[in-house]
Amino acid sequence: MDLKRRTLRHVDQVEFEHFVKYGESAYGLTKQEIQGYDHELGTERAFDSEEHSYAEDYYFDILVDTQLVGRVLLLKMGHYFQLDLMVFDAYSGNGYGTEAVQSALRTSNVLDVYEVRARVLPTSPHERFARKIFLSNDFQESDGYFVKGRRKRYSLQRS
Repeated sequence: MDLKRRTLRHVDQVEFEHFVKYGESAYGLTKQEIQGYDHELGTERAFDSEEHSYAEDYYFDILVDTQLVGRVLLLKMGHYFQLDLMVFDAYSGNGYGTEAVQSALRTSNVLDVYEVRARVLPTSPHERFARKIFLSNDFQESDGYFVKGRRKRYSLQRS
C-alpha cells in the first residue's frame, strides 16, 4: 500500500459512487451536496477542486499497486486537523485504512504541532471499521470524536 499526495482536492467517479452510496449516512452530506459533486464531475467524471483546496491540507490517494482503493484527507480546521478516510467497498477489510491513516500521519507530520480529530457518525455503516482503524492508530475517544496528539501551546516571555 502506498500513499500518493495530491496538491489539489481531487474527486472522481469512484469517489462519487462512494458518496452516492454512503454520503448521507457516513459523511453527513445532503442530497444537494451530492448532486453538486455530480454536476462538477461533468463529462470528464473527475475534477480537481481549486476552490476547496488549501496549501496546508493533505490530500492522499491510497494505492495498492496502481489501483486506487481509497482516500485520506487531513484538513486544517483552525487549531486542529480533521482526518477524513474512505476505503472503497471492494477493498474494505484488508487493513488498508489502518495502514493509510498511520502513513498519512507520519508523512504529513501534523502531529508535531496539531491535534488530529476524526468524527464517525453513529449512522455510518462503517462505524465499527472506523472505530477499529482509529483505535489501532492510538486515537482516543472524546466527546463524539476520535482524537490524537495535542495542540502545542507556546508562551512569550518578556525580557
